[in-house]
Amino acid sequence: MQETSPEYIFPFNTCEKPQEDSMVKQPYSVLVNGVNCAIILFFLVQTKHIYTFLLLFSFLAFETFHMYSHIVHIPGTIQVNIAHTLSYIINGCFLLFFYTYTKTLPTVLFGIYLFCLFALDIFFFTYYDIVYYLITQSLFLISLFFYYSVFLPKQFQESIYLIIGIVTIILFLVLNEKYNCKKMLEWNPDFPYHIFIETVGIFLFYIISSRFYRL
Repeated sequence: MQETSPEYIFPFNTCEKPQEDSMVKQPYSVLVNGVNCAIILFFLVQTKHIYTFLLLFSFLAFETFHMYSHIVHIPGTIQVNIAHTLSYIINGCFLLFFYTYTKTLPTVLFGIYLFCLFALDIFFFTYYDIVYYLITQSLFLISLFFYYSVFLPKQFQESIYLIIGIVTIILFLVLNEKYNCKKMLEWNPDFPYHIFIETVGIFLFYIISSRFYRL
């Protein structure tokens, strides 16, 4: 697999100036990620079914590694590769959850659609940077939400648009960080702008975890 585009490589280009002489490279992002981990763990220990446990555990694994990536910066693309792999595990756990809970397999047509999204994601990951494959990963997840929403409790159906709105905000903030980080750091080089993305992530993890843990 070819190396990810140098324009935006996680975690090096995230818009919080690294503390080079510190054991924790990006402490503000680590703090917010720690809050996310605590939220997920709070709901994880209350799950009653293995498929729900696996789903929330995949969140926790992703967010724990995310936090670690802001603590230690490993040269190369190993961290973005692991994070991307964990995102596949999350989507796979979502698919397992939806199938197990609803006892409904995707139709052949929807399965082909998901496979095309997966192939497009691999293409973006191989030749482009994180912004592009964040879009395909988000589309995969949102598509599952819409497809299975009719089989789920009403309170979940009412949350779909809120989740989509939060995901859209995160994508917008990542785009802003990619194109405007240098300019923002010129204004204030010590301000951890990346925590805007991380903070919105708190709402995403809370809403999904609090809706799913009882199912």
